[in-house]
Amino acid sequence: MAEKQKGKVVAKISKRAHVTTGKPRRVVASTMMSKVATCSFGGGGGGASQGIGLTGGYGIGQNTVEARGGNWYSPELSTDFLELPQSLDEMRAYYRFFYHNDPFVGQAIDIHTEIPLSKVRLGVPKARNQELALRSWRFCTKWIRRVGLLQRLLEIVHEYHTLGEVYIWAEDPSPDEPEELRYNVKHIITEDGETRVEKEERPDADERHFKWLQKNYKGWDRITVLPPEQVHMESFPFTQEKLIELVLDGKTRNIIEEAKTGNKRAQKIVDSIPSEIAAAAENGTNIPLNTDPYAGSFVYYLARKRSPYEPRGHSILQRCLRTLVHKDKLRQANASIASRHMTPIRMVTAEDADANDIEELRDQVDLALIDPDYSIVANYEIRWEEMGSDQRLLELSGHFDLLNREMYSGLGTTESLLSGESTYSGDRINLEVLNTRYMLLRETIQELVEESLLRPMCHRMGFIELDEDGDEVVLVPPLTFTRMALRDNNDIFDTLFNLYQKGSLDVETIYDLLNLDTDTITRKLMNDLWTPKDANFNEALRSVYSRSGDTLAERSNAAEKIAGVIGLTMKEEEEGRGGRF
Repeated sequence: MAEKQKGKVVAKISKRAHVTTGKPRRVVASTMMSKVATCSFGGGGGGASQGIGLTGGYGIGQNTVEARGGNWYSPELSTDFLELPQSLDEMRAYYRFFYHNDPFVGQAIDIHTEIPLSKVRLGVPKARNQELALRSWRFCTKWIRRVGLLQRLLEIVHEYHTLGEVYIWAEDPSPDEPEELRYNVKHIITEDGETRVEKEERPDADERHFKWLQKNYKGWDRITVLPPEQVHMESFPFTQEKLIELVLDGKTRNIIEEAKTGNKRAQKIVDSIPSEIAAAAENGTNIPLNTDPYAGSFVYYLARKRSPYEPRGHSILQRCLRTLVHKDKLRQANASIASRHMTPIRMVTAEDADANDIEELRDQVDLALIDPDYSIVANYEIRWEEMGSDQRLLELSGHFDLLNREMYSGLGTTESLLSGESTYSGDRINLEVLNTRYMLLRETIQELVEESLLRPMCHRMGFIELDEDGDEVVLVPPLTFTRMALRDNNDIFDTLFNLYQKGSLDVETIYDLLNLDTDTITRKLMNDLWTPKDANFNEALRSVYSRSGDTLAERSNAAEKIAGVIGLTMKEEEEGRGGRF
């Protein structure tokens, strides 16, 4: 207790209190471990409260409940967990290292990247105005070929699996539409002598706008993946909006500083850098990035996560880090043993030899190592044994098998899929699971392309019509992929061919199954039509020969000649009966 006396605070110490001064006495660790530990559990009243504590006043919380037994275990405070990377930069470095150096990781990520994506195709959007729908389809098809969308999607999906998040930057360099294109601008001088500007929308404004866009607007100029180390992102609760900024690298800052010193080459490079980036580098600030695709160049954040409240995405390698580090430690242990025993250890024994004989034997052994043809001669028994690294390496085959199975589960693949040494029937269930996952990934990619890339372009180009309710509908070509590669080709081909024969499937789908170009085949078939290369040309010749033979038999004496050769006599036709006998 403490009370005030004449403006001072005096502390009262109870007679029962024991005050220790000077250096505290040492407590044996084993004695402390044998004492009773007190733990407090979550709750509101009674003798329990929040926190975990130890006897002697180290507890966290208001009250404590004694619990006899062992220590509290935390997986996040274990030794192997603390050895793992903790910061984002360290994790990304680990992910990239194991992708480039571990065969399981590299092959699994490549499979997850390449198999779901195949030939990119755009379909004609459903619309009342078919001409407008075809114009939308042609515009988007040209854009896909110009930017190389399939290669960009491969880069995005690879980053998505490796790092767990992707910052996709879509750049729009098109100039703004001039005001005079849509409006008729008039400058009117009022009675007061002031100039007033009046804008009157032209009657053909929409047509002029579309012609200008067709000539000047080509869609997004580039689709790139930004380095995550140069992007700063902040997310906020209760909203899907994110604050994303571009952090300039040191190389850009250095070239701007060199330009200030009068370096002409550096100044030429700085002149090609956008003014916003140069200004941010001079001021030492980050560059805020736009996230609205309808407002020009923007950044799209794609994260591999299951819960919306999680701030960042998770790499497919995050759950495999402990296994990967453990495998690498075992590899290093065997590598160290092999390095120390690259030269084998020799053990030469002679039971009946005295000290002088041993020295002579040592000299002969050294000479034999120098000269392979040297012969060791002795009148007593000699045994020569060598111990190499193979006899000292750790036997880890069973342990590695267990770690490999953990890797297969963590990477979401199988050994047969990585090596290709299996059949479709043997891994049917595993392939069905992978196909389902890849179909979900395709849905994510389709939403990204259609909603964030194609729809803003089609909206800006004016590919819009009204539906039955009078609402505007943007005509966006749907994105599709070819078949999934994890299928039995024979069964799929038989099914598709049966549908084609019944008239329920187009032949182009079968061409895609065989990886054949439909346009090229159609052009070649047209060139081969009515020529000897035509598949039905021989049938036509047979039909011509058959009918020509009938005509020759009826209008010539071929029958009489044949009858004479074989010794038969032709009879005249009897009246009332047709035919010849």
